[in-house]
Amino acid sequence: MVRLLVYLFNLVIVILIGWIVSRIMQQFLGPRRNPRGRERSVPRRDQEPALRGEMARDPVCGMFVSTELSHRLERRGETLHFCSPACRDRFQSEDGHS
Repeated sequence: MVRLLVYLFNLVIVILIGWIVSRIMQQFLGPRRNPRGRERSVPRRDQEPALRGEMARDPVCGMFVSTELSHRLERRGETLHFCSPACRDRFQSEDGHS
């Protein structure tokens, strides 16, 4: 019976030390992650939302971009949305527009 109590006591001590070490490591190594491995994001009041407006697909790389924050190109009465100036320029060069 005494051996069982000593074993349980040692187990509790090891778990406690492991928890303390993991908390210390989190402080030095970075943000906490949820079980799926993604960072937990805490919304900040001073930070504007990353997505605004509707979403459109970049015709060059296929990435979805916000229509309000995208790099635009007017073509035949249609507005095309690009994720970056590089994708817009690549589209123009491949399409024959300058």
